[in-house]
Amino acid sequence: MRAHALKSVLWALAAWPLATGLRLLTLAVEWTSRVSVEGPGADYARPALYVNWHRYLPYLGIHHGKARRWLMVSRDAYMAPIVLWNQLHGVRIIRGGSGDGGQEAMQKMVARLRAGDSAFLAVDGPAGPALRVKRGCVEMARAAKVPIIPVGYTSHRGRFSPRRWDHWLFMRPFDTLRVFYGAPLFFDAEEALPVALERVAQGLAAASDSSENPGVP
Repeated sequence: MRAHALKSVLWALAAWPLATGLRLLTLAVEWTSRVSVEGPGADYARPALYVNWHRYLPYLGIHHGKARRWLMVSRDAYMAPIVLWNQLHGVRIIRGGSGDGGQEAMQKMVARLRAGDSAFLAVDGPAGPALRVKRGCVEMARAAKVPIIPVGYTSHRGRFSPRRWDHWLFMRPFDTLRVFYGAPLFFDAEEALPVALERVAQGLAAASDSSENPGVP
């Protein structure tokens, strides 16, 4: 218990320096890069749950933050810098994850969607398996009666990280970024869950690189 408390304090102290450094880097990307937004779901004007693979969180946090969308993030202490980094570019945070307040966090997300806000979610997060859609996104969309909209992006100068389980795609200054929104996906209560999850996976495959080794010809 004492070690856990110490770890939480250390991560809290590290949060501001790490988050500030990441924010400065992402500001450099925003100020020097060309960004285009396109796709059938880009102009959807009602509340929605936007989903992506975990590998696309680096820029989508910045992108969704401009619209003040909500994100559910694990309560683990090491996530403190990531939470603060996202908050610095406008993302609104709900803390909770698998086995640690996850159900409560999902209920809060549904409440925000029902109230007219939008949210985004990495459907294979927080720690994989990569490229496997978890059921929470469909359950939240059904409960809130909102569509799921798959999102991804390409980065001309960025590279996928082969050392990470999710192959993060981190962008660079003077980049050319293309954010693509797939078509909105609607789910009714009668649709079998495996079928709904497969539709989400197919939507993500259409909106982003969903290969196991992205960026490899």
